Amino acid sequence: MSLTLDKLRQHYDSVWCVDFEYNTGISGADAPKPICMVAQELFTGATVRKWLWDGLVTGCPIPTDDHGLYIAFYASAEITCHLGLGWPIPARILDLYAEFRCVANSLANFQVTSVEGKTKGQQRFSLLNCMRSFGLGAEAVCTGFKNESRDLCIRGGPFSEAEKTQILEYCESDVIALAKLLPRMLPFIELHQALFRGRYMAAVASMERRGIPVDQELAGRFRDHWDPIVDRLIVDSKSEFDVIGKRDIDQKKFAAWLESHGLLHSWPRSSSKSCSLRSDTDTLSDWGKSFSQVMGLKEFLGTIRRTKLVDKLQIGSDGRNRFLVSPFGSKTGRNQPSNARSVFGPACWVRFLIQPPPGYALLYCDWSGQEYGEAAYFSDDPKMIADYANDDPYLGFAKRIKLAPEYATKQSHSELRTKLKVAAGLGVLYGAGAPTVARAGNMTESQSERVLREHRYTYPQFWRWREQVINHARLAGELRTCLGWKWSVCGDDSTNSISNWMMQAHGADMLRVACCLAVERGIEVCTPVHD
Repeated sequence: MSLTLDKLRQHYDSVWCVDFEYNTGISGADAPKPICMVAQELFTGATVRKWLWDGLVTGCPIPTDDHGLYIAFYASAEITCHLGLGWPIPARILDLYAEFRCVANSLANFQVTSVEGKTKGQQRFSLLNCMRSFGLGAEAVCTGFKNESRDLCIRGGPFSEAEKTQILEYCESDVIALAKLLPRMLPFIELHQALFRGRYMAAVASMERRGIPVDQELAGRFRDHWDPIVDRLIVDSKSEFDVIGKRDIDQKKFAAWLESHGLLHSWPRSSSKSCSLRSDTDTLSDWGKSFSQVMGLKEFLGTIRRTKLVDKLQIGSDGRNRFLVSPFGSKTGRNQPSNARSVFGPACWVRFLIQPPPGYALLYCDWSGQEYGEAAYFSDDPKMIADYANDDPYLGFAKRIKLAPEYATKQSHSELRTKLKVAAGLGVLYGAGAPTVARAGNMTESQSERVLREHRYTYPQFWRWREQVINHARLAGELRTCLGWKWSVCGDDSTNSISNWMMQAHGADMLRVACCLAVERGIEVCTPVHD
């Protein structure tokens, strides 16, 4: 049954559409300082306008308990202002940005209507584009007024009375847009799942506001001396990676390097007329899983190919790397932050800029065999569950098929475990064929064929479940996670993509739950590292 405003009235005493304007300092990466707030209550039409830049407002002027519903667009922006002002976090948040993403991902015939040719990236899912996509293009505020007002906010104070009026009008225009947009979007929204996504956006606000502590002085030295650093790196790495011509791959040198490592004849080439040896990041990453030398080359090239590797890192005046987490950015619902702006985005060595402040330590947390565990429990395969719960799952499999003795451990059979992790992970969960598994797992093709065949015999219930998921996706044209993220499956989507989606999308849900619980329990989470 479709959600309507009347149904919302049955659940909530009030529904508030809210927008803030804020400033992030000269760096553009300081913790947001609120400039103003406008909120409109949908049932009564009551409107609240608050100028916040001067710090004269002390308490939140609208209710934040679970009797009211808080409507925003990219709600982390609003919630970070609540945090800055010391206001309570709203108990019930409905984020129309997250729901716009969900609708676009789940309906095959839904078209995102973009303005000014912005068809990719974060801007594709702006409030203006959301309004146009739901038939409200004529209601949108003109781009010129928005840009001029946004520039005022970026500049920061002091503000004249005329500027205050303009910024408040700009802020209110977005609130009016939300009030018009909500009824159009409600029929597409499943409220319970949407409220969970809103809850996650509150956690995102906390993480985006805190940021990642980095060595700001060292980052500055990298910026100031980048060209001589790269020149020196090329010279110092010549004995290991003599592949560079003019700041990039020289095909003859690259061929010689590959031949010296026994990789030349199997290395992929471009489909163009030149048939040049491929050296793109995806190819290097793929081969780097099997050959450590290639992974080293990938990191090396990832550094020297950047004219200014750390120039776009967003570091605030307090030494915190702040950037948009960009949640729900992919079809699996994963976050898609900018690689250039996050310290986790460029080459891996850039992460050594991360530095906890005095008196603090940083903890890096991850799941163990997360996607394998998902597959085991979703399929309810007893042997797969037992191997995941009671043993290392990859060695557990090896023991079942007599490739390893019962006493085998990660330490005693590390090479075998690595091979089976590739085969039982990449090969099984994502549907890779024997040739791909053989290359990635550094084994012969006959070995990979045997491993894949044995897996089918050992875990038949998992394989039946996998086939059922694929058949359901083909017949119903849709997949969804337990927490309501949906994907419209079309005929062009491969079987491997469907298998991949189930694991990746549920992994994204699990990450959202973990972030919510950690933030709500007072843990100072800096960022979700994975997605």
